Parts: sequence; C-alpha cells; structure tokens
Amino acid sequence: MAETFITKEQFNTLYGANKEFVYFMEFIENDFRYVYINRSAEYVFDTNPEGKFLSEMVQNSDVQNKVKEYYLTAIATRQQTTFRDFYLFSEKKSANETVCTPIFQENHIYILAVTSNIHDQKKLEEKYLWLESLFEDKINPTVILLKDFTVFDVNLVYKKVFGCPLTEQQEFLKSDFINPDDEKKYFQCIKDTFNGNVSSPAIFSHRKSSGEVGDFLVGFSPINMENQVAAISIQWQELGSKVQLKKDSIQTTLLLDSYREALNAAANICITDKNGVIEFVNTGFEKQTQFHADELIGNTNALLNSRKHSQEFYQNLWNTILSGKLWRGEMCNRTKYGRMYWTDTTIVPIKNINGDITHFLGISFDISEKKAIMTNLRNVEKLFRLITEHTSDFIVITSEDGIIQYVSSTHEARLGYEKEELLGKFYFDLLTKESSIFLQNELKQIKKIGNSKMELEILAKDGRRHWIEAQISAVKDFDRKDEYQFVSVAREITERREMEKQLRFLAYHDSLTMLPNRRYLLEKFDELADDANSSGRSIAVLLIDGDNFKRINDEYGHNIGDEFIKNFGKALLSSLRDTDIVARIGGDEFVIILTKISLNLSKRNSQIEKTIKRIQKILRKGWRIKGEHFAPTSSIGIACYPEDGLEISLLLDKADTALYYAKKISGKDSYHYADMPTGNGGE
Repeated sequence: MAETFITKEQFNTLYGANKEFVYFMEFIENDFRYVYINRSAEYVFDTNPEGKFLSEMVQNSDVQNKVKEYYLTAIATRQQTTFRDFYLFSEKKSANETVCTPIFQENHIYILAVTSNIHDQKKLEEKYLWLESLFEDKINPTVILLKDFTVFDVNLVYKKVFGCPLTEQQEFLKSDFINPDDEKKYFQCIKDTFNGNVSSPAIFSHRKSSGEVGDFLVGFSPINMENQVAAISIQWQELGSKVQLKKDSIQTTLLLDSYREALNAAANICITDKNGVIEFVNTGFEKQTQFHADELIGNTNALLNSRKHSQEFYQNLWNTILSGKLWRGEMCNRTKYGRMYWTDTTIVPIKNINGDITHFLGISFDISEKKAIMTNLRNVEKLFRLITEHTSDFIVITSEDGIIQYVSSTHEARLGYEKEELLGKFYFDLLTKESSIFLQNELKQIKKIGNSKMELEILAKDGRRHWIEAQISAVKDFDRKDEYQFVSVAREITERREMEKQLRFLAYHDSLTMLPNRRYLLEKFDELADDANSSGRSIAVLLIDGDNFKRINDEYGHNIGDEFIKNFGKALLSSLRDTDIVARIGGDEFVIILTKISLNLSKRNSQIEKTIKRIQKILRKGWRIKGEHFAPTSSIGIACYPEDGLEISLLLDKADTALYYAKKISGKDSYHYADMPTGNGGE
C-alpha cells in the first residue's frame, strides 16, 4: 500500500477510541480504496477492508452508488458533505449520519468519512413533524397563549377563517381581532384557565375573512407540564350541531394532550423567574444535567456554569432577554458530576398582560456529540488547508467552459497574481497561445477518458513564462446536471524543460562550434528532400576539409587548434544564405547543405561555384588568434540531390569520394563534383 501523509499510528491516535465509524479512503479511478478504518468500523465488515475498494466490500449496488455520489460531491465542491441513510417515519430501526471531508494531498485525493448513530435524533424529528402536523391540520382555528397572554403559535386555519394577522409574541388582548366589548370577558376566561380553574366555553361574535359576522363557541384548555399550566389553547368552533361540538371538543383535548407530551419529550425545558431563579424543569432537563428537580428549583443556572464562557458572553445573553428579545446560541455547561456538555439553547422572555417580563423559558438540545465531531472535522480541515495552501503545486478548478472557480496560493507566490484577479477569469488566458489551443482541444478528450497528463506553458503576471506538468481530471458538477468541472494539479518543470532543451541541442550539435552534427543532418535531410520535391528544386551537399589542419595543431597546440576550428565554422556560416546549413561531422570536416537551388545543371553549378568562391574569399581573408594571423584554404567534394543519391548517407559518401579527387588531382584550395570525370574540378 502506498504511503500517505498520515500514518496508521497517527490515524489510530486520532480515531481509534471513537465510537463512530471512521473510514479514511483514497479516490482511485472512480472508486474508493479503504486506507484505514478505526476499531468501531471493524464490526461492519466480515473481513478487514483496508487495501480493498468500496465496490468490493459493498455488494448492494444502490448503496454503493449512493455513497459514491456523496463522496464525489465532497470532492467536487471541496467542502464537507453530510448525508443520512434514513427517512422520517421509515421502518428502518437504525439511523446514521455521515460527514465526509475531502482531503487533497499532492496528486492524491482522500475522503475522511465519519458515521454516527443518530437514532434518537430521528425519533425527535419524527415527533416534531407529527406535532406540527396535528396542530396545523386541526379543522378549528387554534391559538396557543403563554402566561403573559402573548401568542406562542397560530395554526393556518385561524388565518384562513378570520384573515386578520396574529403573530407570535403579540399580545392577544391588544390585537384588532378582539372587540373592545369582549376584552374583559376574554381576559377573565384566560385568567381562570391559567389559574387552573375550568373555564366553560363562551360564545363570541367575530368577523370572518369573508366579511360576514359569525357566532363562535370558544373553548379554553390548559396545557399542563409537571402539574403546572405552562400555556393554554384557545379554539373557535362556529356554532352548529351540538354533537359535532362535543366531538370536536374531545378531539381538541386529545390534540392538546399530545402536544404537551410531544413538547415535553422533544426538548429539555427550564423555566426561571425574571431573576433567573429556577421554578420548573422537565425530566429531560434533569437527565441532561444529572441534577434532581429538587436540587435545581430555587437555584440559578450558575449551578451549571462550566467556566467555558466569558463574562461578556453572559452579559450579552442577559442584555438580550431583558430587552424582551429571544436569545439563541450554543452553551457549554457542567453536569452534577463534572462532565462537560454542549447545548443548542433558546431562551424566550415571557411577559404578562402589561408587557412586563415575568419569566424566562429555556429550551435546549444536547449537541455534545455533534460538537465533538465538528471539532475533529475542523482539525482535519486545518490539516487540509495546511497541505493545500503550502504546497508548491498549482491547483486549479474550472467550470466546463474554463472559468476559474478555485486557485491555490501558488499562483500568488509564483506567478504574481492575487486570487481575486483569477477567480471568474478564463484559465486559457493564463496560457501561451500554443498551450491554450492545445488545452482546449485536449479537454474534449478528457471528458471522455476522465483524466490526462500534459505539459503547458503558463504566463506570470509580469510576462515571464513557466512550464508546468499538469494532471487534469474531469469530474461531474453535481450542482448542474450533465455539466463537468476540471481539476488541474500541476508542478513547475521550467528548469527540467530548459535542461531537456539543452540536452536535445547537445545531441544534435557539435560541442565545440555549436554547429549541427551528423545526427542532425540524418534526421533533417528527409524534410529538406520533401521540400525540394514539392518545389521542384535540387540540394547540393558540400563536404569541406580544411587544408593543413594537422599542422596548426602540431605547431600551435590544441587550444589554438580549437579556436581555429571555431573561426573556420563561423567563416563558412557567414558565406551562406539563411536557408542553408553548416555542420561539423569530424575533427576538420564540415558539411554545407545548399537548399532551394536549380535542377538545371548549368544553373545549379553556377550557384554552387558562386558559393564556393565566397567561402574561399572569406577564408583567404583569414582571422587572428592570439596575435597570429591564419588564412586557411580548403578542399571541397560536391554531390547533388537527386542525381547523386536520394539519401544523405549516399550523398556524403559520393561527396567524400569527390573530395578525395579534389585533393589528389587539383591540389589544395580546390573542389570536385561527384558526377565529373576524374581530372575535372575547380581551382
């Protein structure tokens, strides 16, 4: 198994004792390989899955595809993705929630998946949904009032029947809905109900949303919590059949009992007076704090202080609720036995009929496990950012049409761009023209094959060019159906490219004169021949041998001899056109390739001989090396394409033979054609 940035020992240190199932997986070729799992996750499998793929270990294709979908979403968005494997009111007994975090490390992509059992949370959500359904589906207009006569909740039927607005925390008796003549009657019925007295239904007249005035039998029912009236329910039944009234009354009573039970089971509740002294707690609050109600009532919540929050935190809380506003936040408390726990807490000020705050209602939910998971995930996120923001790689995510959606900080450090300058810009605009065209063509293939490696030339902000080797992958964009994103992870190879360029140059050029060598001629000649054939031209190959080179080495030494060779090559080069080629193929042997010359024999010979005269003239003029003047002569053998041969090797052989005759017959500073009879040549 390949090494990862985190070892098995480190993984076990972080997650070995976790009750949750923790999987650390690597994304490989559209599948996920298990790298590590913690001890809790071992019970999920019959055999250890480490080193194996998700497709091997999860046989159910629907489950396998669903898990892959969420993992790929996390990778594509580069953000944590949370999914559950249950639906409300399903018959499935277990309920799990998985948080998957993508981690990008060099050329590797990992997923850290943490699966928690949230069976209790599922039950809680089911109860909330059931409670809401019961309340909203009630056929009668219904309002829930708190002890200060403010509205706690209103069902949709009320709004439909009466049409007039009635909002939460609004004083019921001050609403336009109440006729001034009925205000005292409503007040007495509500007060009696809160005091625990059975209030008989009363008849009131109200204008309906249709504009008609109707008579309603209004019932007032207490909502008891721990033998205390915490709220009351008011229901309006338009006068009709007495049997129907009785039936609806029974149904309403059952509804309110269910509402009370569901509320008590769903949340941990604490009611204090305006000074924060606890007057009531439900069984959930007792279980959460591990204090008995008798130990809590009469004390303040300071009994639960964990010392985790500052004085400013509590001061802000009290300033908010004393101003009559609702406060919500996360709070760390301590149980009776010293265990820390976190809650998501809402504190609601409760007002009397005069608008004065008399109590505070606290509703809290234990989020300790979620808080622990989030802490672990934040640590992983820090590690991810540490890796991505300090890597030397160029990391880019673009849309399908090449618009940059994310860039790593390397683009700032190495290319001089600010991130804000690049986001929303076309990635192709950062490349040279050649690389941009190449990449746009390659992206079409990458969508089909999934990924590809290529070399691109990218421009820095100041115009400097950098070569990068990029691994580009196509991933589906889950936010847009049938769309793709491209993820590029690249590293700079400018120095490598320069080295390769130098090596290629040295492979095809003479190290002393920097002129092309024999290998260059062998590879270049076919191209020259094709050009000559298509244009109806000829090529002349001149093999040149300097006269008395050996004497110069013997008399002046190799250092002077090397300088002499360099100057000889420069002299030949200065005698030619830009389309011609000078190469050194041996110690004192040079080759000149004359291109684009006539196929007509006399014209061609005239062109060749004019070039030879220029060479001889420049050589006779000579040059000075360390105070010594040198004016060399040369012997030249000539072979022509296509008459003397179709391949460079054959032409060089014939030119070599012609050179031999030039030296033997004509002497120094002469030339000879390969197709001329022995004894024919130039001076």
